[in-house]
Amino acid sequence: MPGVRRVWLAPLALLLAACTGSPQPAQGTTLPTPPGSSTEPSSAPAATTPSAEAVIASLLARPLRLPTVRAGERCPVSGATLRSPVVQPADARGLGTGPLYPITLYTDIVASQHLSQMTPGPSGLYDLKVVWASTTGHRGPAVVRAGRVDGAGRAVITLQYDPAASRGDAVVFDLTGAPADFPSATSVSGPGCYAYQIDGVGLEEVIVFRVPA
Repeated sequence: MPGVRRVWLAPLALLLAACTGSPQPAQGTTLPTPPGSSTEPSSAPAATTPSAEAVIASLLARPLRLPTVRAGERCPVSGATLRSPVVQPADARGLGTGPLYPITLYTDIVASQHLSQMTPGPSGLYDLKVVWASTTGHRGPAVVRAGRVDGAGRAVITLQYDPAASRGDAVVFDLTGAPADFPSATSVSGPGCYAYQIDGVGLEEVIVFRVPA
């Protein structure tokens, strides 16, 4: 009886489909949100990178940690090292070891000059030409400050072609690009033993130099 068999097979097929298929929500029904998920946008703050000025402000806020030398003691001038790559051959040799440094071509001249043969500028300071250079190894701004370490005195650093780089007696070097050199001046109040402090993100170095009478 073929007709009877078809009558029973149709309800059976519907029953199997109801047992194995995924239930479908009725129109207008909202399914519950699975645990651990959300349909709302995330309220967590996005990660931000500090601005260059914020980094500079934090570097300027670092305390000066210059050495102390007793009057009459020998000035412990920092040694020189060679760097590479550099912009020009004269930039290869400089005081200290960091990626930013005063080149010895001019610090040697400063060490051989006598302030008694010079005339102070309008500020009352003696302007000494000191060219700085940078090589690879650091990205971001670096702040350089200086001071006398064997007595009372003042030191001011300026970039010749970038007055906006000055922050009081300090100066900001931009080390984000390729190796560079920076024509600049270090102005001092008189002869003595002085030191630069170089501060950057993950960078701190002190370089000692001498200014003869």
